[in-house]
Amino acid sequence: MSPNSPCDSCNLYSDLHWVGIIIPPNKVKLTDNEDDPISVKLYSDSDFGNHLLRLFSEANTLADVNTACFVLGKTDESIKEELEQNLLTDQYSNNIQLICDIKDMTERLGQVKISFFCPLAGTIKDTEYNDPTPIGNLYLKSYEWDIRELLESEQSSPEDEMAQFFNNDDHIKAKLVSAEWTVDEHKGKLYGRIDCRFKEALTEDETEIFKDWLIGQCADGFGEHIEQQPIDTEDGDLFVSFWHPGDSYFLCTEDELDGCIEKSHGQQMGGI
Repeated sequence: MSPNSPCDSCNLYSDLHWVGIIIPPNKVKLTDNEDDPISVKLYSDSDFGNHLLRLFSEANTLADVNTACFVLGKTDESIKEELEQNLLTDQYSNNIQLICDIKDMTERLGQVKISFFCPLAGTIKDTEYNDPTPIGNLYLKSYEWDIRELLESEQSSPEDEMAQFFNNDDHIKAKLVSAEWTVDEHKGKLYGRIDCRFKEALTEDETEIFKDWLIGQCADGFGEHIEQQPIDTEDGDLFVSFWHPGDSYFLCTEDELDGCIEKSHGQQMGGI
């Protein structure tokens, strides 16, 4: 496996299954013993690759190697030379240190930080009646920690970094470093917050293009996936969404938040 040909975890699982290996990649240890059901040998024909292989032991899995290759393949060009020197001089003891350093180096590229806010919607699905019931923001706020924990878990893998999926504009893509979904409290209510980092500021037109992409992710991509992940409560399964239909929905920067909230309240009243 080459660092220049990363594979996402789903494709890796499919490739293994295609050759008759039904064990998940995160269960395939990097061992080459006669008694092992699956033998794994790692090799490289370059100095860079050989130094990379030193970061793995028999305690690691095929998924660990794949994730490292995936991260290396997605590394920004501006930090590749420094990263290569770090590897060649054995600055890392294991794969986790490597991935953490790449994340830190990448984050430092994003000198411009913009946080976007949106309303949260939630429903409770009672296991007895199986009907989803909309719940209010006060209820969502009471489970803020659980919602944060779910969001962090869903974005914990490098393969799940949302910025990699932006392809709507080449100029914006060149500036975009990261995008992370979380929640935040504002004036007693819980809102969705998306923290984004850029190498340089977006123009007004670029900001609008990027906001449209974020809304699309909340409605059809990231948001849809989160909506399918239940949070256990004493009332049933809680499902949280960063999007809801209707004119009262908004996605805006922090500076615009109070105005958007006031406008959305007016639209809600007008719809009654």
